Amino acid sequence: MAGNATEVQKLYVAYFSRPADAGGLDYWTNALANNPGALQEMSRQFSISQEYRDTYAGMDSRAMVTEVYDNLFGRAAEKAGVDYWAGLLDSKQVSIDNMVTQIAAGARDSDLFAWNAKVAAANAFVARLDQPNEKAAYTGAAANQMAIDWIASVKNLETAAMAQDPGVIDALISRMVGANAMAIDDVQLVGMVALPEPAYM
Repeated sequence: MAGNATEVQKLYVAYFSRPADAGGLDYWTNALANNPGALQEMSRQFSISQEYRDTYAGMDSRAMVTEVYDNLFGRAAEKAGVDYWAGLLDSKQVSIDNMVTQIAAGARDSDLFAWNAKVAAANAFVARLDQPNEKAAYTGAAANQMAIDWIASVKNLETAAMAQDPGVIDALISRMVGANAMAIDDVQLVGMVALPEPAYM
């Protein structure tokens, strides 16, 4: 089951540059446990999701390849890599979901380290996301952006160790919980008329 969870995290990091949310991790981990071939379907579903479309909106194939390299390896893609993958996308020889998984599978050396470190950090994050209010807080654009910024910081041995530090992760989760509480307060106030304070004798 742990291996399946890591495979799920790999696709969340690759497509969205963030850890899986608890519900998504459970859903796709169970899907893989029941059908090892579900990984390709998961990849396809991610590539047509609203979050994916929002992330890559307005990008041409070259920009998409560049974004995938940044998500996976935390670096700019070399021109030859962009030319190669953009050419395959433009000629419809590969789909975006195939491209993401193939680029990830071909990672070597420092790219492989960065990729594995981001996935390990994502696993560590979800392991610390163990309270109902924390799981609820890790939803929506604001929380996702916090997670994206945190994953983006993972590039080498030092940043990988820092990102996986329990104190760093707990501080990130606390920020999400605080931001979520503020958002809920704002929603409750919309359209409400402030009542006068009760008079006490």
